[in-house]
Amino acid sequence: MRLSPSPPPNWVDDRTVLGRLIAAVLAVEPLRQLLFLQARRMMIRTAETRGIPWRQRREELRLQAEPLLEACTNPATQIPAYYRARFHAYQEGNLCWQAACETEQATDSVALRVWKEEKQLTPEAAQARMREAIYAAIAPSLNAPVRDVLDIGCSVGVGTLALTGWLERRGYGAVQVSGLDLSPQMLAVARVRDAGGRVHAWHHAAAEATGLAASSFDLISAQFLCHELPAAATRAVLAEALRLLRPGGVLALVDQDPDAEAIRAMPAPLATLLKSTEPYLEAYFRLDLPAALSEAGFVGLSRVASDHRHRVLVATRP
Repeated sequence: MRLSPSPPPNWVDDRTVLGRLIAAVLAVEPLRQLLFLQARRMMIRTAETRGIPWRQRREELRLQAEPLLEACTNPATQIPAYYRARFHAYQEGNLCWQAACETEQATDSVALRVWKEEKQLTPEAAQARMREAIYAAIAPSLNAPVRDVLDIGCSVGVGTLALTGWLERRGYGAVQVSGLDLSPQMLAVARVRDAGGRVHAWHHAAAEATGLAASSFDLISAQFLCHELPAAATRAVLAEALRLLRPGGVLALVDQDPDAEAIRAMPAPLATLLKSTEPYLEAYFRLDLPAALSEAGFVGLSRVASDHRHRVLVATRP
């Protein structure tokens, strides 16, 4: 098992020729805006070509979610400055209805891209395959009873509901799974998607300052969160996760794999589009997450490549 860090891919690293070139392009605001628009068009076109009803689903979700916004908003929650950055081709980042009502479709599109050569694969099958591989990587570390679970940075609950289903199928019984996110719009959509009320609670809070009671959870997951955080925020999230876990509790981090050839060899045009929509991507690839977990106080670290693009880091609170 390789835990030592890799250097960032050359396209994301401003110290390389390609990295500096991409950074220079993105520093020109008209070009950045054009790339934002191009990235968005490409996402929608690719998704709809593969059977994801992007625009139709967006309107359905917004119609149902808007009345839930107030109930999903905690007025005491402070929005960190880093969260107001322009994410995913949205000028308002994640704090807008457009982002919230398109995340489900974008997540399905990401799953399809993992197996892009399998043209007959449905979005549902791709999503199920990706999540099952993730949770299979977590399973060996769950040696104690699992009663309370928290999914931080839960977005619209795609991973939260998938994790809930996986735990139910494994016979964990009366396990209570909760989701937590900074975007009230995302949480409103999550509640729409959780029509059956399978998730115990949806919390509006920052992952590094949840306000939840210490030693309350047996398992905490952060699915595709860390690449959207500056390094200092990631370290703060790890500290908060350690506080929230019971002794023997498990933290699972799912994200892009810095060692994956599919990531490292990404063509320059596609890399430029990706970097234009991910403001903290270089910070993510520069951060030695295994070392950060150890520094935060976690032990028993394991690393598993869940597919050829993503990794799962699993660690335990002593």
